[in-house]
Amino acid sequence: MTTTSKVQCTKCAKNTGIATCDGCLAKFCSRCFIVHRQDLSKELDNVVYKHDILKQELEMPNKSNSHHLLKQIDEWKKVSIDKINQLADECRTDIVRLLDKNQDQLTDSFRKISNRIRKGRDDEDYDERDLSKWMTELKQLKDELIKPSNFRIEEDKQRSPWIQKIRVCEDFHEQAKVENESTSGGAGIQKQNHTSVALAGSKSFLPKQEKTMTKNESKKG
Repeated sequence: MTTTSKVQCTKCAKNTGIATCDGCLAKFCSRCFIVHRQDLSKELDNVVYKHDILKQELEMPNKSNSHHLLKQIDEWKKVSIDKINQLADECRTDIVRLLDKNQDQLTDSFRKISNRIRKGRDDEDYDERDLSKWMTELKQLKDELIKPSNFRIEEDKQRSPWIQKIRVCEDFHEQAKVENESTSGGAGIQKQNHTSVALAGSKSFLPKQEKTMTKNESKKG
C-alpha cells in the first residue's frame, strides 16, 4: 500500500495544506486559510475605499483652473510672455539707440539746410529752383524723422521658433485601452467565474474566490 506525500501549508509551513486558493493557487491549512481570507477581505476594503474616492472625484464638477493640464497651459503662457517681454525690451533698447543716432544725423542735416535758407533770404539770392529744393529737403528730413529708412523691424525667419506652439491631442487608442481593461479586468487575465458585489450603492464585478478542499487519501496498490 502506497500513500501520497502531504503538502505543507504555504503560509506556516508546519501543518498540512488542505485548502487551495483559486486566486493565488497556494495551499493552506485550515487556520491559515481563514487568515488568508481575512487578508483578502482587508484588501477588498482598500479597493472599495479607492473606488469610493474615485466615485466622488468623478461626480465633482470640473474646476476651471485646478487640472494639471490647464496649469501646464498657464505655465506655457507665462514662459512665452516672459520671452516676448524680454525680446521686446531688447528690441526697444536697440530702437531707442538707433532713433537717437538718426535724430542726431537729421539735426545736423537740418542745420545745414537752415543755414542755406537763412543765407538765401538775407542775401535775397534765391529763385523757384531754390525754393523747390529746400521744400524737398525739408520733406525728406521730416519723412526720415517719422519713418527712418536705414533701420526697421522684421521677423527672423532663419531662427527656429523660440516659442513652441502647443496643441491639445486626444488619444482614442489609449482611452479605448483603459475602457477595455476596466471592463475585462486587465490585459492578460484569464477568464474566470465572477460574482457581483455591491460597492457604495453601485455594482461592480470582482473575481470569485472559491474554497477547494482536498484530502490526502491513501490508495491501495
